[in-house]
Amino acid sequence: MKKRILILSLLLCLTACGGQAGDGADTTETLSGKVYVPEFASAEAEAGYILQACVSEGTVWLTGAVSQEAEMEDGNGTKFFTPISGTALFQGGSSGGSFRQAEDYRSFDFLNGAAGYVSTLDCWPGREGSVWLVTSAVPWDGQPSGNYVQQFDTNGTELTRFSLDELPGNLPLDWISGVITDEEDRLYLHLEDSVAVFDREQKLLCTLDAANAVQRDAMVLLEDGRAALRTAGSSPGEAGALRAIRPESGGWGESYTLPVRCGEVWSGGGGYLFFCGSGDALYGYRAETGELVRLLSWTGVDINSGRVLCLSALEEGRLVAVASTDSGAEIAVLTPADPDSLPEGAVLTYATLDLRSDVRAEIVEFNKARPACRIEVRDYSEYNTAGDMSAGITRLHTEMLAGNIPDLLDTSGLPILEYGQRGYLEDLIPYIENDPDLGRDALMERVVDAACRDGKLYQAFPSFTILTAAGRPDLVGERMSWTWEDFQDALAALPEGSTAFGSMARDELLELLLPMTLDGLVDREAGAVHEDAVRALLEFCGTVPVQAEDPEDIYAGTLAGRQLLLPAELATLDWEAVLYPAAFGGACSYVGYPRDGGVGSSFRLQDGAAMTTACKDKEAAWSFLRKLFLPRYPTGTYFGTAFPISRADFERMAEQATGPLLDELGQPVEGGVTGWVIMPDSSLEVSVRPLTQEEFDQFMALYQAVDQVYGPDEDLTVIIREEAGAYFVGGKSLEEAVRLIVSRAGLYLSENQ
Repeated sequence: MKKRILILSLLLCLTACGGQAGDGADTTETLSGKVYVPEFASAEAEAGYILQACVSEGTVWLTGAVSQEAEMEDGNGTKFFTPISGTALFQGGSSGGSFRQAEDYRSFDFLNGAAGYVSTLDCWPGREGSVWLVTSAVPWDGQPSGNYVQQFDTNGTELTRFSLDELPGNLPLDWISGVITDEEDRLYLHLEDSVAVFDREQKLLCTLDAANAVQRDAMVLLEDGRAALRTAGSSPGEAGALRAIRPESGGWGESYTLPVRCGEVWSGGGGYLFFCGSGDALYGYRAETGELVRLLSWTGVDINSGRVLCLSALEEGRLVAVASTDSGAEIAVLTPADPDSLPEGAVLTYATLDLRSDVRAEIVEFNKARPACRIEVRDYSEYNTAGDMSAGITRLHTEMLAGNIPDLLDTSGLPILEYGQRGYLEDLIPYIENDPDLGRDALMERVVDAACRDGKLYQAFPSFTILTAAGRPDLVGERMSWTWEDFQDALAALPEGSTAFGSMARDELLELLLPMTLDGLVDREAGAVHEDAVRALLEFCGTVPVQAEDPEDIYAGTLAGRQLLLPAELATLDWEAVLYPAAFGGACSYVGYPRDGGVGSSFRLQDGAAMTTACKDKEAAWSFLRKLFLPRYPTGTYFGTAFPISRADFERMAEQATGPLLDELGQPVEGGVTGWVIMPDSSLEVSVRPLTQEEFDQFMALYQAVDQVYGPDEDLTVIIREEAGAYFVGGKSLEEAVRLIVSRAGLYLSENQ
């Protein structure tokens, strides 16, 4: 076992947080005087990959995917062998090493000799180090499926087995989303909309209505031995809860509110009624005080929480987490330590409004590779409450204005250009130019130039898309920009009853057009609003119904010439560049949205990050950011879901999109077409084929023409939305709405120059 002492500044518990779990109290601080130091060990099991894990009184149990050959017969009587999927059970200790397979667990036996597949739905700890499993077996020969519960002791010997299908009560077992047993060996089954409770002899004790329960990993065991069901909030943005079950009375017990952005929930122990995750934090609930206590940052202890399979409390305040890896599983034992005993080191804070799984993995990888300098996450989504889902971004803005500036920023949802102009962000152009593996010519320069403000680039990003609008060339012309007057003329030339974008209500049309045309409505440098452009936008939106009419197949409308445009987000060369020409009968123009004085299309930057001017170690920060610019597919097939900023990756994408289609053996497909895709809710067929040179040239012309980056200003959007909304429903005249927008938006622009 290898032990690494970590520098955990965010894990220093400055104060215990008060208030009920999820009630809006500040839950971002940690418990006073405690940090956790992890020890990692690898668990080696002979399985393709690990499915589930649990820890039972120090024994670590894993279920893993295995397969075996099954003999089958085709329709002509010819026999052949095919692999079928099953599971195996493994047992070991927290020190890792080679895990022993439990011979008494033979998952393929549940198929009764038929071919099919077997999977474990869940595993959970029992008494004295034992483990419980629930297994589902699905034969392919028409035999009925089966669901089975088993218990094994620490030697892997089967103690208990029974079939869920034979339990009384005629239960709907098609959807089993949670199973657990308590200390009395009572069995709790969460089904689609109910919980059924059985005693140890499988006698039905009670059923409870659970229509609002979550539909995955719904059951946990509280530290005091009660089973509890996780329920969802009554509406989006509302906190869920854990509801204890009273099997003796057949009713619900106490309810414990969870954080609004709660992730996983785990059974309790070690003085905590239960554990739960929110953002990058792990919390424990103190029953005696009713407090939700922040225990640690997952990335701060080098654990990718997205891969955690189980969490359990050990003796002496320790915790153990089991996480899946590409080669098996990793066991982390987290031991409380005195913060004064930890050596000093550089710590970079990474501020985010929602930590993405890929960034989480990259931060853990960075920390493991650079013990002298660590990145610690500050996930401001933890401040959000059911009553205020914007509390996190408000807190971040407030702290930055007060001088509490992080070292790195996740740029998603943040006004990055504004931050840059205020002097908060580092210009990355010098770093790119001085990097031996980069330089501007290693990147898609047109996008970099558009993303710059006054020649400075404030964020790194791995990919981009192009937001535009596509139209039929004979209706919109062979152009990539037009004015509101051009747009209105083209629409007026269509047959009566035609639409610009299909069936939309007035507010829906505004929401589509406003972000794409906003920069054409204002002059930010002069702090002015273009009155005529605002009037044209509102007047056009006012021509469609207040409520949308029954929608027609949008592709039928474009093919018949009754719909002028299709909103488009181009992200790959091998799909959209074929789809939109097909939608307009064989050719299209990427004319974009009306914009006076510029191209009506924009680059949308994907998954960016920035370095602040206050960063404590800019060299280390750049070593983290630079990976966003580097090629991700130096060889093989490009599998990205957006255009790469790396020129080498883009050229690989282009080569594959315009080259011959290849079969599974790498040989060219005869005719160059592999089939067709039928669009959802439409009869439009789109052929799967390479791009023609003309189509690729058209895309590159659009790419070279785009000169702006999509960056909606939500505050400005709200002003226009509010006044336009009153006009749409007849509360204000067009001129009143325009006048108020010009006044309010002009004041906003002057205040933010």
